[in-house]
Amino acid sequence: MPDDINPERVRLIAEAARVPLRPEAPARIARAVSPTAQRFAAEKVTVPFETEPSTFVVVQRKEIER
Repeated sequence: MPDDINPERVRLIAEAARVPLRPEAPARIARAVSPTAQRFAAEKVTVPFETEPSTFVVVQRKEIER
């Protein structure tokens, strides 16, 4: 994953999110984020995601009905 962090990728993600960046910013962001991403990759850290995000709404509605 850390190999994927490069200025061009940062620029494309920022453009897709409509976040304006100065021309030198993508390189600076890539340099700043790479060490942390490398540490996560080395530890093989996984971040579990909820499989069905709509369950939050179901639980929330049950709380309201009480």
